[in-house]
Amino acid sequence: MRKLFLTALSLSLLPLPSLSHSLKDSVYTESKILLECSLNKNSCETLLDIPWDKPAFQFWLSYYKNRWNKLKLLSQIDSFKLFYPKIVEIFRKEGIPEDLALLSIVESQGNPSAVSKAGAAGLWQLMPSTARRLGLKVNWLIDERFDPIKSTKAAAKYLKELYSIFHRWDLAIAAYNAGPGRIKTRLKKLGNADFWDLTKLPDETLNYVPKFYAVLSVVKGSNILRNGSKETLVTIKVKSRTTLRRIAKALNVRYSTVKKYNRFFRRNIVPPNYYIYLPSKSIRNYHLLKYAKSKKIFIYVPKRRETITLIARKFGVNPKLIREINRLRNNRIYFGKPIIIVKLGEKGRDGKS
Repeated sequence: MRKLFLTALSLSLLPLPSLSHSLKDSVYTESKILLECSLNKNSCETLLDIPWDKPAFQFWLSYYKNRWNKLKLLSQIDSFKLFYPKIVEIFRKEGIPEDLALLSIVESQGNPSAVSKAGAAGLWQLMPSTARRLGLKVNWLIDERFDPIKSTKAAAKYLKELYSIFHRWDLAIAAYNAGPGRIKTRLKKLGNADFWDLTKLPDETLNYVPKFYAVLSVVKGSNILRNGSKETLVTIKVKSRTTLRRIAKALNVRYSTVKKYNRFFRRNIVPPNYYIYLPSKSIRNYHLLKYAKSKKIFIYVPKRRETITLIARKFGVNPKLIREINRLRNNRIYFGKPIIIVKLGEKGRDGKS
């Protein structure tokens, strides 16, 4: 209650003209979105109700209307755009609002390598115990909280689970931050209530929900995500045990870049049948880049006495394509040195053909 009172007091001290102008712009933006929604019923299901009349929301909305705060937010969104299409795809499959993708901005500023002082990690700031319960591996070799795809699937599962408990997205979002037990306790004392009726929650949670809705409103108003990203997140399946350094050399990508986007391999060792991720702009192999956005790509470490012909037969590809992608002048390959394989006749992990 104290935090909401201070929020309302701060809001009341803001210059009225700028506040009314901010509200007018925001309502206009939301009206446009709702109009588009009325023309497309499928998109309506993804919308969350913006709490326009709540002082805490208006405070954070005014905060992000500040030029420097908005620039900082849009800079975070610009980096986050690389992961956004994959996150939206996962949320749609789980049947939860795609607007919740922006919760990762509030959680980690859209940074899959983020780590909190409390030990939460990744885009979705999952604690080790929560991550393991949701099916993620967290051990000395692999920490899948840093995997942008697997952690998103876990977060979607958790959000869906919370919604099944509280039947309201504002309460589910609050429970994601404070824990379902704490929200249940407050609801028992207050009876049937929404988030805005709750009191005696941590200040972080009292700010968490209105901050998310403010971010959602500002981002939708800017159209920054609708414009899309010039680059895509490329997924490559590693078929043989190897290291990130060897993969970087095979792909002709800087090791620091490979490490940055694949931090979940804690010892730089990549077990077989795991995926690695890279932004398309980091790939300097033109022959590979032609196929990177739509075809299945593999990293394979040849065994002793294996030839390009045998490997091509194993994967069902043309030997000529293997030589082209790996810039090989002849059929000679080296034991232990990873090679790149592209399957032209199959869809990539993103489902495109």
